[in-house]
Amino acid sequence: MYAKFHTANPLPRSRRHRWIAAGVLGALAALAVIAVVTSPDATAEPDGFTCEENTSANLVTGSGPGDTSSGQSAILGFHHAFYVDRSAAHAQRFLIPDSALTVDNRLQIDIDAIPAETRHCVSISPLGAIGDSQRWAVTVTEFRPDIEPWITRQTVTTRTVDRVILISEITPA
Repeated sequence: MYAKFHTANPLPRSRRHRWIAAGVLGALAALAVIAVVTSPDATAEPDGFTCEENTSANLVTGSGPGDTSSGQSAILGFHHAFYVDRSAAHAQRFLIPDSALTVDNRLQIDIDAIPAETRHCVSISPLGAIGDSQRWAVTVTEFRPDIEPWITRQTVTTRTVDRVILISEITPA
């Protein structure tokens, strides 16, 4: 009643299992190669870290080493010493000598509380002068490992001391 077809003998079961196992292993090897080739570089910056250097009349943005030639440069220098150098001694070069930030090693304690892999970006806009001081609106964005960027807004006051511009006060905005 049913037709019989003559077919070649199928592969023995053990041979089929070997071919299936070889195929699975080949696929796993290919996936491993893809994973290694596409894995992120361990020396790359944290995801989402960008800090374009920008200098205009009303906005300075960056994360560079700064100097004491202007208020914006002193602010950049302070934050570079804080986040990159991780040194209170370096940061103090941008502060007036009697700054409250230098009391009781507070500055180094604050630096040590931040993960060493943290990157930063500073944006600085002028708020205006008060007497011999200049006030600045400062936004610091921290890029810490494994969390969303952390944004801090500050009002920073700078003034000229012995022909250099130093930070006299940093307060939350």
